[in-house]
Amino acid sequence: MRYEVRVIGSAGQGSILAAVVLATAAAEEGLWATQTATYGAAMRSGVSLGDVVISDQPIDFPKTTELDAVVIQSQEAYDDMIKGKPIRLDPECSEADADVLVGVKPGALVIVDEDLVQCDLDCNMYRVVSAPIARTAAEVLGRRQVMNIVALGVFQVATTLQFDGKPLISEESFLKAIEKSVPSRFIELNKNAFMEGVKIGKATLQKA
Repeated sequence: MRYEVRVIGSAGQGSILAAVVLATAAAEEGLWATQTATYGAAMRSGVSLGDVVISDQPIDFPKTTELDAVVIQSQEAYDDMIKGKPIRLDPECSEADADVLVGVKPGALVIVDEDLVQCDLDCNMYRVVSAPIARTAAEVLGRRQVMNIVALGVFQVATTLQFDGKPLISEESFLKAIEKSVPSRFIELNKNAFMEGVKIGKATLQKA
């Protein structure tokens, strides 16, 4: 099993930290993982991203080639993933003229913030999960800055769509990874953010 994930957002949204937590969680689960990052200046935009490769075997090539999942945190990041193709803002999820995400497999899991990202993806091509990620961070936790960790909670639940009803990585492994990846004074906040993400992830899948 080789599973490739990208967390992408605008600068300051914590995409790279989220990727670090994800890779650490995979290791806690007993899997192999690599993590690479690209910062805004290198991409000549305000977009930053963290890529993670997860496998049940030693990883021979550490970079992503075909993504199995992508977490998109901003409109700018979405535009980067479709390489600037104009968005039609069609409220219907249809095949005609739908956007295509570059480097993402058909059938991949696509997680977007329902308030910050307007997308026009073919739901027959991708497994799209749209959830109130930033809103939950701001209104429930009082800190929009932890939206990246809320997004990981949504991701944890949403992977059940790809792995026969079981998540790729357990909640417990994510919580241990948070303990290892964030400053001590922010551990509880980030754990709470992750669990709120799990909660809205489950609610979103139940509505689907």
